[in-house]
Amino acid sequence: MIAPAPTTTTNPYAVPAVIDVAYVNRVLAGLDAILGDVTRLVVSTRSVPPDAYDQLRSVYATNDLLQLTIDSVQSDIRRGLGGYKNEPGNKTSTVQQIVSADSRCVFAKVERNYSAVSISPNTVNPQWVGLRIKEPTRDPKNFNTTPWMLVYDGFPQDRSTPVNPCTV
Repeated sequence: MIAPAPTTTTNPYAVPAVIDVAYVNRVLAGLDAILGDVTRLVVSTRSVPPDAYDQLRSVYATNDLLQLTIDSVQSDIRRGLGGYKNEPGNKTSTVQQIVSADSRCVFAKVERNYSAVSISPNTVNPQWVGLRIKEPTRDPKNFNTTPWMLVYDGFPQDRSTPVNPCTV
């Protein structure tokens, strides 16, 4: 009798020796899923409940970026969440270019699609993301299963390329 082959699982978020577009897209899909969960909580409760705050904290590496996001969400709530779908999905982020990448920091130009979230998405592209290795203290409930957090997310007002967060 032949024994069955052992089942092995690989971590899709394990940091590879060479960080490529496919890997960064996989990580961004994971982060977009967490942010989609937050959006669904906010839309259903018309507030920022503690779990939504904890999930946001698990994704954003700095308190400034976290607060900017919370302020934006609270502004949307005050305006009645009129632009959101009743049952929003996840935005999608697709890497257009990796500017720099190593095992601790990634900076990439991305295209964002909000059609699953917004009734009439008015998307500005390109956008930029900076990823840094996750600080476990920011995610004690382990909402973020990727090893990464956002240290930059968006675009400058003048639509120029932002300063690479991996070099500062």
